[in-house]
Amino acid sequence: MGECGNISSMPKELKYYGIHACLALAKKRPEDVIRVYLDESNVKTFAPLLKWCAKSRKAYHIIPPSELDKVSDSIHHEGVCILAKELQPLSAEVLQKNLPQKTCLLYLDGVENPHNLGSIIRTAAHFGIPFILGESLQITPSACRIAKGGAEMVRLVSLDRPREALAKLEAQGFAVIATSAHQGGPLYRFSFPPRSIIAIGSESTGLKSPFLKQARSIRIPGTGAVESLNVAVATALCIGEYRSQYGQ
Repeated sequence: MGECGNISSMPKELKYYGIHACLALAKKRPEDVIRVYLDESNVKTFAPLLKWCAKSRKAYHIIPPSELDKVSDSIHHEGVCILAKELQPLSAEVLQKNLPQKTCLLYLDGVENPHNLGSIIRTAAHFGIPFILGESLQITPSACRIAKGGAEMVRLVSLDRPREALAKLEAQGFAVIATSAHQGGPLYRFSFPPRSIIAIGSESTGLKSPFLKQARSIRIPGTGAVESLNVAVATALCIGEYRSQYGQ
């Protein structure tokens, strides 16, 4: 795409699938589309894209669902698959631009499961979170499908030096808020700073980075009947509480 702040100028090609993910891709970055595959049921839905493909001399193929299984390498394609250039994570440079005074960001520490990552991105898009930060972040086509188009709206920022990047954000007035299953103040009594970075760890290990464990921590109160919430659900509750305090 040639966007300033991208980590590499040579993105690889990926097979994106799922109706909402492909619609968002076609809307946000049609220039990255290489080839389109879809079944008959989706021709009307993707008519503008097919018209663009014909005009731009991009190939598209109307094929049965059984062939889409093979083309997309998934049975969850929802009748459409787009071969396109990968939307790469941004570099930390993008965080040095002017961000609104009231901004909530996410930091993912070891959250790699595609279903959880896709759900978190979808939630972030719903609540207007602009960036998700982390070390060596990558998103798969499966996560894009689960994000329901959110992966084209919420950008991943891959940090080579996460401690240094977070320190720079703290100098800009951001506060890092660590989530925990067992310690910290209850979420619903916590006053989020206008500029907050909510740090989320994996369900198996929690926050593993030492510099994140030094941050103020919050927990989601519950009965204790189960060990903890699913990481995507916990993220949604935290972001939702931030939005309840500051609105849209």
